[in-house]
Amino acid sequence: MANGAVSRVLFPVALVALVGTGVWGYQEHNEKNSILIKAENSYQRAFHDLSYQVDKLHEELGKALVVNSRRQMTPTLTNVWRIAYAAQADVGQLPLTLMPFNKTEEMLSRVADFSYQVAVRDLDKEPLTQKEYNTLKSLYKHSGEILNELRKVQTNVIDKQLRWMDVETALASDDKKSDNTIIDGFRTIEKKVEEYPDLDWGVAIQSLEKKKQERIKGLDGRKISVEEAKRTAIQFLGLKPGQVKAEVDEDGKGRGYSAYSVRLTPQGGKYPLHMDVSKRGGKVVWMMNERPVGKATISVAQAQERAQEFLRKHGFARMEVSELDSYGGVAVFTFVPNQDGVRIYPDSVAVEVALDDGSVTAFNSTQYLFNHKQRSLPKARISKEEARKMVNPSVRVTQQRLALIEGKNDGKEILAWEMQGNFEGDTYLIYINAENGEEEEIVKMDVRGGRSDEKS
Repeated sequence: MANGAVSRVLFPVALVALVGTGVWGYQEHNEKNSILIKAENSYQRAFHDLSYQVDKLHEELGKALVVNSRRQMTPTLTNVWRIAYAAQADVGQLPLTLMPFNKTEEMLSRVADFSYQVAVRDLDKEPLTQKEYNTLKSLYKHSGEILNELRKVQTNVIDKQLRWMDVETALASDDKKSDNTIIDGFRTIEKKVEEYPDLDWGVAIQSLEKKKQERIKGLDGRKISVEEAKRTAIQFLGLKPGQVKAEVDEDGKGRGYSAYSVRLTPQGGKYPLHMDVSKRGGKVVWMMNERPVGKATISVAQAQERAQEFLRKHGFARMEVSELDSYGGVAVFTFVPNQDGVRIYPDSVAVEVALDDGSVTAFNSTQYLFNHKQRSLPKARISKEEARKMVNPSVRVTQQRLALIEGKNDGKEILAWEMQGNFEGDTYLIYINAENGEEEEIVKMDVRGGRSDEKS
């Protein structure tokens, strides 16, 4: 009887324990499946986004070959820059770290750098050279070939219902028996890119590449973790962890500096934001919001105030607007620091503000992070009055200041007198070497969006 009583008591307890164990196992199984499903969905989205971005890249490069005016060329090449960076970010979200794909990422990085360098210069004064036009033609052709290969992979993924989680498993285990259609497709793309002949990227890109190589070890500071990179990215946008989904690519290959590539998707948001956070120091190198811009509701002057407030909030003090442009519903400002009354152009920061709501849609501090330091500036040997005499007398000089610029040929920093002047209705910046009086550079300013210069 005693044993029976004990059995009657213990059986329900054991049953509850067994059911509890079963429920716990079921929950664990469901949670694991949920994680796998989320990872798979993330990979699928990144892949289809990549295909879309390369399609748009091919389209915009085609436009760049057709347009014949600075007004159209600048926004077109700016779009190429945006899309190339976005495509590079999408590649970083795919499980390809165990297979070589750095040549393709490197190409996307160079396309972004090339298009940006051409877009920001005065194309009226320095139009596309034949070499640059040939480079654009080659990029248009290459992007079309890459797009075709991506479409083949995309078709196979849909028709065969392939899973990216299987790709990750196959790469990690080197499984020869699994369906490697996706892996083979990406290897084909990488092989094609490797076989492309060397392109003439121009002196500016070669100089930029050299600078990147000089800083290949990364920026100064303590090395941060993936979680710290997420927090940095989220805080940079003024959000809270629960308000945004953060995904990180740890590899950062193809960038020329050591960084985490972070993709942020706000809750309920349709359009993601991309940014690079340096692995050392945890600095945001660049940020870009993919959202489309609506009808303008604020002025360029108001947008400038938003850009300046954004910079102050993120620790960029004593910054002045050196250039601005507006097109396609956005205003793009270039800011430079002022040290002892001298504008430091190598330490520039670019901020793009949407004119529909005044939000910052893009930010690039690459030059600032690479170059910024407290300099011991040389004294000007040429006076302000002597420098003015070096300027063509037909130009009416309205403003004059000292500036530190980079020499066009060797990239060395030069102290110069920056003369802003007018000639036949156009505004020019003329740079006179403050040590020897030589004319270093002349820049024609586009003042469609207005300008905010302070007299010095």
